[in-house]
Amino acid sequence: MTLTTARAGLALVISALALGCSSSSETGPKGSDSNSGGTGMIPDVIDEQACKTNIIPGRTPLRRLTATEYNNTVFELLQDSTRPADRFPPAVEAAGFLNNADAYQTNDKHVEEYFKAAEKMAAEFRTRGGLALPCAAQAESCAKEFINSFGKRAFRRPLTPAEVDSYYARFVAGSTGATFEDGLEWVVGRMLQSPFFLYRVELDGEGTTPGQVVQLSDYSVATRLSYFLWQSMPDGPLFAAADAKQLSSPQGVAEQTARMMADPRFEATLNSFHSQWLHWGKVFSAEKVAMTGAAWTGLQNDMVRDTELFVKSIFDSKGSLNDLLTAKHAFLSPELATLLGVTHPTGSGYARVDNVPGRHGLLTSPALMAGHAHPDQSAPVKRGEMIRRSLLCTEPLPPPPGLMIEIPVVTPGSTTRERFEQHRSEPACAGCHVSLDPLGMPLENYDELGRWREMDGGKPVDARGELTQVDSLSATPEAALVNGPIELGTKLSALPEVQDCMVANWFRYAMGHAEEEADTCTMNELLTRFEGSQQNLHDLVVGIATSNGFRYRADLQ
Repeated sequence: MTLTTARAGLALVISALALGCSSSSETGPKGSDSNSGGTGMIPDVIDEQACKTNIIPGRTPLRRLTATEYNNTVFELLQDSTRPADRFPPAVEAAGFLNNADAYQTNDKHVEEYFKAAEKMAAEFRTRGGLALPCAAQAESCAKEFINSFGKRAFRRPLTPAEVDSYYARFVAGSTGATFEDGLEWVVGRMLQSPFFLYRVELDGEGTTPGQVVQLSDYSVATRLSYFLWQSMPDGPLFAAADAKQLSSPQGVAEQTARMMADPRFEATLNSFHSQWLHWGKVFSAEKVAMTGAAWTGLQNDMVRDTELFVKSIFDSKGSLNDLLTAKHAFLSPELATLLGVTHPTGSGYARVDNVPGRHGLLTSPALMAGHAHPDQSAPVKRGEMIRRSLLCTEPLPPPPGLMIEIPVVTPGSTTRERFEQHRSEPACAGCHVSLDPLGMPLENYDELGRWREMDGGKPVDARGELTQVDSLSATPEAALVNGPIELGTKLSALPEVQDCMVANWFRYAMGHAEEEADTCTMNELLTRFEGSQQNLHDLVVGIATSNGFRYRADLQ
């Protein structure tokens, strides 16, 4: 098979799949593994009463594996650790995350890279002994057994008889005049180029009327769970649960969710979500006047690891949103402890230190404070923008066209507040900055390296701010006033807007698209559960996985 032929074939199949066509052997099963078939129709009006009497899931976009998901999947499937997806075209962020299906655009470059990666991985899988089967003497039965077992893992569901026959024909073509392993290498290479490997396809179910609600099959639920919680394919126990049809009930899904959240692989998902949500990776590109070279590189890594371990500790203890935004402990290396003026308890490694001076929740971590700062001074605008976008889910006004944005120059005897107040007094800047600066000013106790400070420019730090443009505080303006990071974290965690935003961000990450009107019932279900659990973050993840919006879809046809 030539590269041109493979690229053209794969592109045509992907296009057909995206359009919902079903004439090709590559379009898979229809109605082969439904739990319950159609369960009703989406009503014309989605309101509180409709949510009480109907199961109403939102839309289900066709989700391509992200680079991380692809790399993790081929490692689990093939033991391939070469991270081939790192060479694919980069993803585009949408609605705050890199796994948003609405931002996917599969082009010729993707198809070419999929082909090259598949051929290379199939050959290397063979070299590692993955195709050396003890049953090879019985070629037909052995090949079909491999096609069934490998195909089930690659496509995250059992193959249909027609698919088995199709891949067996490819095996025969590849092994004729060659060897048994040559034929299987053809099969593996072809499966790794299939849309059912590259995409998370959910064409199961018996609904055939547009708008009909269909319960997902156990295998589709298993796939949603594994890519939500582990960014990878299902493992053996999850496949076994799907085989036994244990994922057709919320209880069965909750049991698997609890197991998977206790697995070390869930930590990578926590890091993925929170780093994209708050952009703590910005610290890696942050240049600092006061710290350069290897010393700064080491601290950048330590800062991010501190933040990762902090988030993990909140989830491990089944903590709340308030805990996330107010807890005072940190995980420090000796070097980071020295930077922060704290005694490291052991002298090596990352150690938990309670009641760290200046630590008041995730927002005050050195990774976020240093990452949202300028090289030589703090950045109330950047910090306020982080709060506005990530915690309040609102977009600030864009700067006027053609405006040259200049950072105030640090001058002796001046504070950051004074410099930015002058900056904000300019009419062209005031409209945007009134919604940003007051949110960032309560974090002025943290300098450009994320260190706690009492003085700035020789003057006491003034960390007064205001939670501006927050609807729930509009009737009581005095309640919007904030002084320092302790009040900031406490008041933010109590705001309904922040609680709603937290739920919305986890929904976007789990479902691969921003919330829409069709998601009203699912969002109401999640918000009610989050409030009832006292904002328990662990329970929020479980709630998403067990929600109707996660376990059902509207029929695609």
